[in-house]
Amino acid sequence: MIDIPTQLALTVLTRLAKDPALVGRLLEKLGSMPNIPTSTMGGAIFWTDIAEIEGWRLQQNRVFGNCRILDPSNVRRAWGSESAMLKAFESLE
Repeated sequence: MIDIPTQLALTVLTRLAKDPALVGRLLEKLGSMPNIPTSTMGGAIFWTDIAEIEGWRLQQNRVFGNCRILDPSNVRRAWGSESAMLKAFESLE
C-alpha cells in the first residue's frame, strides 16, 4: 500500500511527464520565485537566450518554459514565470 504523500508525488510526476510545460504555466500564476544565487554552466543545452543586456541574459527553459536571469558570470539572479522575468529584465535597461 502506498502512503498519501508518495501517491501525491507519483501523481504530480506523472502529470509532469505527460505535460512538462505545466511547470511554466504554474509559474505564470506564481510570478517570480525566491532565489539563492547559484552558479550555472550558462545553459547551452536546456536554455534558450531570449534577451541580453551588457552580459546579463534572460533565458527560457526549452522543456518546462520557465525563465531565469543570469548575470555576466553565469550566476542565476532570478527565476520564475516568463512574464515576471521579462518585467525584472526590463528593469536592467
